[in-house]
Amino acid sequence: MDEGKRIVSADKSPILLALAERYRKSKAGQEPTIREYLDDYRKLLAHAKSTDGESRLRAEEDLRRAVHQSNGRLSLDLHPRDPKIIHSVRLRSGGEEWLFHHLGQSSPTTQRNQLSAFFQDATETVGLHPEFQTWLESLVESAQLGLSIQPFERNDLHFNQELLHVIQSVLTWKEESLIRYASAVICGDSKRLESLRARIQRALCAITGDESVTLETFGIIKTPREVVIHGPLTLQLENGELNLGLLYGPVSISGTDLELATKIESEASCCLTVENESVFHELAKKRTGIFLIHTSFPGGATCYLLKRLTHEMKFYHFGDSDPTGFDILRDLRERTGKNFQPVEMALRPSEEPIALTRSELKTLERLLSSPTLSDVAPILKSILKYGSKGDFEQESLGQSGLQDVIETILGKIETNH
Repeated sequence: MDEGKRIVSADKSPILLALAERYRKSKAGQEPTIREYLDDYRKLLAHAKSTDGESRLRAEEDLRRAVHQSNGRLSLDLHPRDPKIIHSVRLRSGGEEWLFHHLGQSSPTTQRNQLSAFFQDATETVGLHPEFQTWLESLVESAQLGLSIQPFERNDLHFNQELLHVIQSVLTWKEESLIRYASAVICGDSKRLESLRARIQRALCAITGDESVTLETFGIIKTPREVVIHGPLTLQLENGELNLGLLYGPVSISGTDLELATKIESEASCCLTVENESVFHELAKKRTGIFLIHTSFPGGATCYLLKRLTHEMKFYHFGDSDPTGFDILRDLRERTGKNFQPVEMALRPSEEPIALTRSELKTLERLLSSPTLSDVAPILKSILKYGSKGDFEQESLGQSGLQDVIETILGKIETNH
């Protein structure tokens, strides 16, 4: 093959393409302060899939020709006694620009400059959220220096433009909406926000400086903010008083209505949170006068309601007697500030015990080290010693067990009085 055809086909050379790819991913390719790049020849051959026979001969021929064409910007480190043996390939000052121009590709430096310009242009967007603008200004320099620009991508301008639009839209979202509706409005695709959730939340945390910030903080929620309750509860609203204790069955209250209520009161002397929905409904049918709330790990509306209930009430939690059930108890205590007491949550041995999973063992270890659950540590230790969560489900207690729950709570009320 003649020299002219070889030069035209330089962009097809596996060894030069491999060199460019390895350089792009190297520290030298990502940090502009590093002037020179050295690559091990054997590793380069392996990357180019050119370790044997004709492919290796062509790789060496391509490299030596490229060295000649580069005017000293690409060089080979050879064996001191045998110049036919190549030890390594070296890109010297100006080598990056030459190599990528030779291959018809954008160099890492060019891409960093383009990315920095992209963020610079973004900072000049009219109506940009101020904190977002400050963050973008920091990314201008990060892109130029080859530092992290997460959650953006280095080599996908179209995606970066999309993410830029999405983040700004989330920051300026005006009302509470379900995520699929917000996604359709912002992205034209009802599922796109969910797929971008991790990237968006990483950006939101960086912009606000608050690690707890989520999409929900800006009113974009996965499920409606609501709490399911049964029993005596009165809401004082702008247009009048609403007495939910008059209803026979359970009712769902939105978080918005709870926030709009100027007063929230319950004549019940105690509140019982119930983990499982079926058990909650069974207890509601008994109409005991106990104020019931259905919840596992509590959502925002549930926490808000619990915080607004008077501290004079007694708070109890009836959950599954497994590690997750006690984790819910911990979460309720920590997020509401209420001293929830467990009811009927002692270990119940099973006729056919199933060994605790690795995940459950880790949960138990975490709970045992939590000062929030120091009072139930003996129960947690008994589960750990037993090696199984036993007959843990609330439903397994049956009607007689549910009656015991009611009598236990009512007995505590009488004792307190």
